[in-house]
Amino acid sequence: MFLVLISWVIFAFEDLGQVGSYLGNMFGLNGTSLYNSEALYYLQNYIIIIIIGIICSIPLKNIVSKILNKRKEKQVVYAIVSSICYIGIILLSTASLVNNSFNPFLYFRF
Repeated sequence: MFLVLISWVIFAFEDLGQVGSYLGNMFGLNGTSLYNSEALYYLQNYIIIIIIGIICSIPLKNIVSKILNKRKEKQVVYAIVSSICYIGIILLSTASLVNNSFNPFLYFRF
């Protein structure tokens, strides 16, 4: 995953001379700090998506199924809970698409 992250830098610039400078900035070699006002801005805007990503990385299906196995009406409750989760994911995806409406194609410059 680390190599994939590094290799995408090659496609971000038209001039390969900028790649070395950008990689230096990524790892703090050019005197850049760990965070700045731009990083805090993005953190504030995407904190909900980060929290959702953390929650979704937990095996919630196993936890919910263990809780529902103790109940008699587990199929109905499971269907309702999963439907609510799917609707929430669709709403968040739609909101993210509307928020990021200007997203030029990466290879357009090549």
